[in-house]
Amino acid sequence: NSNRGDVLLHGRRAPIRGRICMDQFMVDVTDIPQARVGDEVVLLGKQGAEEITADEIAARTGTIAYETVSALTERLPRRYAG
Repeated sequence: NSNRGDVLLHGRRAPIRGRICMDQFMVDVTDIPQARVGDEVVLLGKQGAEEITADEIAARTGTIAYETVSALTERLPRRYAG
């Protein structure tokens, strides 16, 4: 899937651009001038007032939330809160 999602960066949504290749993709940070290499990016969860849920990702990609979450590989760092 390409050009169908967002990530959270500095508490704002930034769109995914181009094709996803294995477990890498590009993000358009044009509207987030403070973005820097090494900044934390949230794929699934909350950052500031914004949130991306598994249900949202599933709706964009034509699947279900369980499939979305189970497709995340062990290479992706996870941080649990709460």
